[in-house]
Amino acid sequence: MVSLRVGVIGNMNNNNFATMRHLRDIGVDAQLLLYSNEAEHFYPQHDTWQWDRWSPYVRQLGVSNGGSDALLASPRKLRREFDGFDVYMGNGIAPVLFDRMGTKLDLFVPYGEGVEFIIEHAARWRRPLSSGYSWLRKTMMESALRRSVKLIGTANQHAHSQNTYRRLDLHPINLPVLALYPETRPDTVALQPGVDALVERMSTSNLVVFSHVSQIWKKLPVPHFMGGVGKRNDWLVRGFAQYRETSGNDKALLCLFEYGPDVDETRALVRQLGIQHQVAWFPMMSRRDIMSLLEHADIGGSEFAGMYWGGCGWEFLASGVPMLHQLNDAERYRATEYGLPPFFNVHSPDDIAQVLLDHDRAALRRTGQGGRDWFDTHHGRALARRYVELLTQLRSMP
Repeated sequence: MVSLRVGVIGNMNNNNFATMRHLRDIGVDAQLLLYSNEAEHFYPQHDTWQWDRWSPYVRQLGVSNGGSDALLASPRKLRREFDGFDVYMGNGIAPVLFDRMGTKLDLFVPYGEGVEFIIEHAARWRRPLSSGYSWLRKTMMESALRRSVKLIGTANQHAHSQNTYRRLDLHPINLPVLALYPETRPDTVALQPGVDALVERMSTSNLVVFSHVSQIWKKLPVPHFMGGVGKRNDWLVRGFAQYRETSGNDKALLCLFEYGPDVDETRALVRQLGIQHQVAWFPMMSRRDIMSLLEHADIGGSEFAGMYWGGCGWEFLASGVPMLHQLNDAERYRATEYGLPPFFNVHSPDDIAQVLLDHDRAALRRTGQGGRDWFDTHHGRALARRYVELLTQLRSMP
């Protein structure tokens, strides 16, 4: 393996902590550089049982992801923050930071649909200061992408993201995120208080539908969030209720999480549909704990916005849990070098109910194993090697 020091910037959705570990496993000197305002839910220590092993390669930056300090930071300060690497990859506001330094970010792998800090902007005439700031940040991000990024990598083929690139005359390559670094949970580690009883409910149910997707389907952060429909968590609730009514299966269990702005709305929908006794609510949990819960899930509920899946989908695939997900333009994805794993592409609550009615546990396990095989073939170490090839090439590019 070629000698290479890689600075990996940002950790939204835990993506880059996984990237750093995969790169180090194949001999690359990679370090994770955290923004000063990373969400606690995505602190790297919550995504590993071996924090002592990885903590020497994680460093805190003195600059935030998208705050005013990032837009106003002096080039001298930024050069001190980022000094010492041969090549850099990152997400979030990283393109703007490198633009301010008068240099180029080697590889930008966005976490946001439509690209972070661009798609979030919406004119709010009642909030002129925040609206003006988000417009300035959007404009700076667009300029930085055009002149201060060598290469953009994304697996998102849908119009919501591709329209941004077309408008800016950018040409990203097809490159999935290195989304997950699987680890085995130690036998002696306890889950949060009260969770063991919920796991017991999972183990005694004859069908476990599991969704740890954040509840965002009514109070969207901006009107056009995820194409204006949010994550449509209500589809899963409605589909499960239809399955329960049609099948009469009162031992099936729907597992949801107290995560996101619309938890109360989802709880109200559960009560309205009369399925509250077959819904288990888990507290917000770290990825390392969630991965152990997936051992008890029969099928996973992802997002239903027509877009490529995010972290929850990757976790289902890596765990061999078959996935309910809505993906538009599926043929476009199948035509790429990575193709698509087997999953249930659903377009309504009726579709979700029908999948649950049509598939017993053995059939679900077969679909889940197919997804796991696809993940093992195209992700992990194989994908990490592609990253290294790209970063090595980008190092010598102006």
